[in-house]
Amino acid sequence: MGNSINEIVAALGVPKTTVWHHVQQVEVLEPFKQLLRSKRGGRAVRNKKDWEEAENRARQILSGDKASLAIAAAMLYWGEGGKKVCDIINTDPKLLQLYLKFLYEVIGVSPENIKFSMRIFTGMEPQECLKYWSNSLNIDANNIIMRYNDGGVSGKAKYGMCRVTLKKGSKLLKLMHCLIRLSFSDLMGLQNPLPQWIDYRRLAG
Repeated sequence: MGNSINEIVAALGVPKTTVWHHVQQVEVLEPFKQLLRSKRGGRAVRNKKDWEEAENRARQILSGDKASLAIAAAMLYWGEGGKKVCDIINTDPKLLQLYLKFLYEVIGVSPENIKFSMRIFTGMEPQECLKYWSNSLNIDANNIIMRYNDGGVSGKAKYGMCRVTLKKGSKLLKLMHCLIRLSFSDLMGLQNPLPQWIDYRRLAG
């Protein structure tokens, strides 16, 4: 009792918006209201600290021997990745292969901490698509969640799309945004890195 939304998200591993939706009708007793109020300041401090740590780690990565891979992954994520959830989705397995190489070799993420989901469309053969993504990403087909698109046709996506989501990825999400900003600033030849140009306050926690 008295858990904040972020604490519930961390404990259950569900999106913040889902938790927010379900707690709207919950009546919080006064003792727990006081507890929640006491946590608000701490959340801001932790969030600031997380951003500072992400910035420092991004600088370390970009000065190391895996900088090229990190820059490539950052640019891919900038174009295709999520802004509020640490995920990336695409029809091109090579793009996802490079991103996974970055997660494994630079960040040290294990496959168990990654959720793979496949989105297929009307007229596609599910097992054929499942085999394609399993082979392309070198993962067990049993670890891929299959989702069907809400109507429509396959278009140019012969095997559908695959989404790569990091479980409990709020810190990596901050790191990705720092890598994007620092990489862009460096590639553009700026003496001083640009400040964060998107308001990421909703990434708190």
